[in-house]
Amino acid sequence: MKTFFYISLFTLASSLCWSQSLKIVDSNLHVDSEVGTSTSTTIKVQNTSNHTIMLGIEKIEESIRSSQVSAFCINNDCSKKNIVSSNTIIKLFPGQIFEGFSTTLETGLVPGNSSVTFLIYNLSNTNESVEVEINYSIKEKAKEGLLYASDVVELSDVFPNPATEKAIFNYNYLDPAREAKLVIHNVLGSVISEFKLSPYETRLSIPVISYNPGVYFYTLYIENEGVATKKMVVRK
Repeated sequence: MKTFFYISLFTLASSLCWSQSLKIVDSNLHVDSEVGTSTSTTIKVQNTSNHTIMLGIEKIEESIRSSQVSAFCINNDCSKKNIVSSNTIIKLFPGQIFEGFSTTLETGLVPGNSSVTFLIYNLSNTNESVEVEINYSIKEKAKEGLLYASDVVELSDVFPNPATEKAIFNYNYLDPAREAKLVIHNVLGSVISEFKLSPYETRLSIPVISYNPGVYFYTLYIENEGVATKKMVVRK
């Protein structure tokens, strides 16, 4: 029984020793950003062992919103999804710090907290590894360029404005269980066009080439209740 205990203790100690051969240093692991942007942070990893390590990295967990996209970059190359399947070789000598890893997040259109966890490890011995979790605090951006935002839908202002051929709206549908639509009407209040927003799209393109030149208004309706209105100009 004692023999088994000492063997288990030795195994645990060896595992802890291996896992401590890589360490994250001087890295910003909590990133503050805004919606509608792309943010990145550098991950600095140090070889604290007395032997050379060939590094691997992969994403093992992420808690991000549907409109967000995360990735990691190696020496500013963000195309690689998994270093193990690539031809990239990163050699880290004893005591050396590698600063070529970075993580990026396209923050999407919804504020809130997100996180992504990576595993950095020795390609020759995966017991030599360290997990690094990047936490993101995404805040609401200044409302310029945004007509309306709620827990149902976020809708941009029209562009271009004045419009000549097409009027374009970007949007993010957050609650498909509730209906949202965009109504175009003239200065007299007469409805010119009506468009139901699709939960499966993120852009609405309206052909205005058939509209008479002049001033129009567009109104966002949620559950048949008008929530925001703004002016649009059509020119030829």
